[in-house]
Amino acid sequence: MKMLYTLLMIGWLPLCAPAQDALFERAQAAYDDGRYAEAAHLYEQMISNGVANAEVHYNFANACFKNSELPNAVQYYRLAAYELPRDPDIAANLYFALNAAGAVEPAPSFVERFLSTLSKSEWILAGTGGYLLLAVLLILLLFMKNQRRPLARLLALPILMLALAGLGWRYWRGFETHPEWVVIRTEATALFGPVEGSTAHFKLPPGALVRQRGSDSKGWIEVEYDGKRGWLKQDYIRPVSP
Repeated sequence: MKMLYTLLMIGWLPLCAPAQDALFERAQAAYDDGRYAEAAHLYEQMISNGVANAEVHYNFANACFKNSELPNAVQYYRLAAYELPRDPDIAANLYFALNAAGAVEPAPSFVERFLSTLSKSEWILAGTGGYLLLAVLLILLLFMKNQRRPLARLLALPILMLALAGLGWRYWRGFETHPEWVVIRTEATALFGPVEGSTAHFKLPPGALVRQRGSDSKGWIEVEYDGKRGWLKQDYIRPVSP
């Protein structure tokens, strides 16, 4: 049964790709013609079909932004930025979308800015490269006894690569335990406690990006926004992090 399923999948993939290419071309044509709602619908259909890459996320965000769907625009610009963190167009459009929403742009620390310059997959590649380089140098140390001193000095490079890759991987892994969310409702007010009727702390515009810092069993999420923390009902926000 497993073999039959695999064969069916292999046979289906070539048929799937032309269909997705056709959807992509239709979406691009709709966007170029100013039919932004139609373009957004087609890109969203591609994402629902499992086509999830930076280009589709970015184009979908553009269509949503033009169609005044700011929470969707912010969410998918941010997803595209996860995949291509150094792309200037993605960064600029995310900034414009947050400004249009009246939301404060996240202010990461210097270390966080540094670690976010590479995507999670790029840090994994860097770590793999450091591991392989370290293995090669250790093998050379065993067989090239006359060159041990200069080879030993070179060990600092792969060790540094492994250390940085570990920090980078840990940074992106942090989004699994403390994900980002986008505000999707117009009357989102963070409260001081996870209880209905608790004192209001601060308001959040639709399209604002917040970072989860805690949660409870009743559907409340503790979020951080512009240096402040408060509690929101989960139905006011939608997860952004992959």
